[in-house]
Amino acid sequence: MAHLKSKSDDISIRDLSQLIRHDPLLTLRLIRFQQEHRRAVQTSDVNTVDHVLLMIGMTGFFREFSTMPAIENTLHQSPSALISIKKIISRSYLAAKIAESLGGQRHDVDPVEVITASLLHDLAEILLWLIAPELAQQIALHIQRHPGSRSHDAQKLILGFTNNELQTALAQHWHLPALLTHLMDERHIDEPRVRTVTIATSTARHLVHHWQDPALPDDYQNIADLLSCDDDHAYALVRNVMIKAAHEWSWFSVLPVASQIPQQ
Repeated sequence: MAHLKSKSDDISIRDLSQLIRHDPLLTLRLIRFQQEHRRAVQTSDVNTVDHVLLMIGMTGFFREFSTMPAIENTLHQSPSALISIKKIISRSYLAAKIAESLGGQRHDVDPVEVITASLLHDLAEILLWLIAPELAQQIALHIQRHPGSRSHDAQKLILGFTNNELQTALAQHWHLPALLTHLMDERHIDEPRVRTVTIATSTARHLVHHWQDPALPDDYQNIADLLSCDDDHAYALVRNVMIKAAHEWSWFSVLPVASQIPQQ
């Protein structure tokens, strides 16, 4: 961000948008800012980073967001939590890239909306590691000690509610755009756009476990059903997204999952 600010006369809204799309926390801040400062004449929500930037401009963006604290400073005494957050942020970006590919093949009415919803889908988990890392660690340990247990069950046991329930409550509390809240809510899984977000985030979550994660065949089948294609096409789609995303691994300092793909 500091680099872009130093040459603000030579960059475009698109350059800023590409930076923000790598960071779900910054994306959240931007959308919340717009919601909190919306004018009376604005009758509809703004659901994408690009649209928010067009409304506040580059000068407004750097004025409001260039001095935000970094998670590295916030978690300097919790290195394990910092590593976990970076992994989740990297996973969220991968989910957004998968959603971008799925949305494009579905000819989605506005692919950027499903991309944004996929990027923000796991915010509750990120915030838990940021605000209450000890609770997040308890959930991770429970899943590790009970192979085959579902993450939703571990969250319910430790927190008393699931991350999805927490996410929905936070979205309502922050008055996030209704469409984004809806797209992130897995209770509406029957709708194709919600399925796109859910499948993208599920696939990304399983990929970071291992390229041969036993849950991935179900993800490929879900993609095939969504796109009305065969499993080989679904596998190829995910593989191509993984390889492209791997070129951006330095954004997160997290080893890309593509490094596990067999060379064939």
